[in-house]
Amino acid sequence: MVTGRPVLLLATDGSMSALAATLRAVQLASECDGQLHAVHVATPESYLQVEFAEPSLELLQARPVDGLEAARYLGKRAGVPVHTDELRGPIADAIVEAAGRVGANTIIVGETGTRPFGGAGLGSVAEAVRRRAGHIPVVLVPGHVEEVVPVLAEILNSDPAAVSGAGSVASDIDWTAAVQHSSFKELLATKARFLGPVIAFYLACYLGLTLLAGFAPGFMGRPVLGAVNIGYVLITGVYVMAWVVSLVYVRIANQSFDPKAATAAESITVRPTESATVPATESETRGATQP
Repeated sequence: MVTGRPVLLLATDGSMSALAATLRAVQLASECDGQLHAVHVATPESYLQVEFAEPSLELLQARPVDGLEAARYLGKRAGVPVHTDELRGPIADAIVEAAGRVGANTIIVGETGTRPFGGAGLGSVAEAVRRRAGHIPVVLVPGHVEEVVPVLAEILNSDPAAVSGAGSVASDIDWTAAVQHSSFKELLATKARFLGPVIAFYLACYLGLTLLAGFAPGFMGRPVLGAVNIGYVLITGVYVMAWVVSLVYVRIANQSFDPKAATAAESITVRPTESATVPATESETRGATQP
């Protein structure tokens, strides 16, 4: 998309910093007369309850805030048209691909995010977005409670859709059946095949080092090079191994786990089609009408 106006892409998940990023994106779009595109990457956990850590946000604990509805509301309030889109797939990749698709000059994301069960949300992939964005500048916006809370209260009081919209898909998902889905089982099995042996190997090395330090001090104290003994070498090896395992995990996650997770998310969020009704035969119709 080639236009004379700046194109801004906002990625939102309804978290504190995402709403702060929304405020900033609307402000920038208004100042530069730019086009604002807001996207949300749907994942299964997006449909779960968001638990905000700040006590001042107790009014939001019952339902998550729909980031796209909030973006539309804030854009309308500022006179800025907001184009919204719901995406699927690995979060960082989906955001960067959307930026390329709309010809964005800037990507705006929240610096940190709050997600279900205290996990990291959009902010956990903000750095990944910045790494993968290439030549597109990425603006990371921190979420300040004092700035966002009044806006949240205004949104909830003025735009009920910002609350109710986020939960509309959840009722269509049979979570009991979802965890039994073949794609979800395949994801868990793939991760288990990698994580099980790696965790066992690392624990064996770590515990082995501890046992050697406690029960074989003579062996650990043998010099290898000058003042460097076997103990120093093994301890350094454990640290190096931790970094290597982390790098290998990230690579495998990007190539295998994330695509399988996206497939599983897509599979369990597709609404089941209604079963076709078979018309009754003529004899069945006659039998039903006879006394």
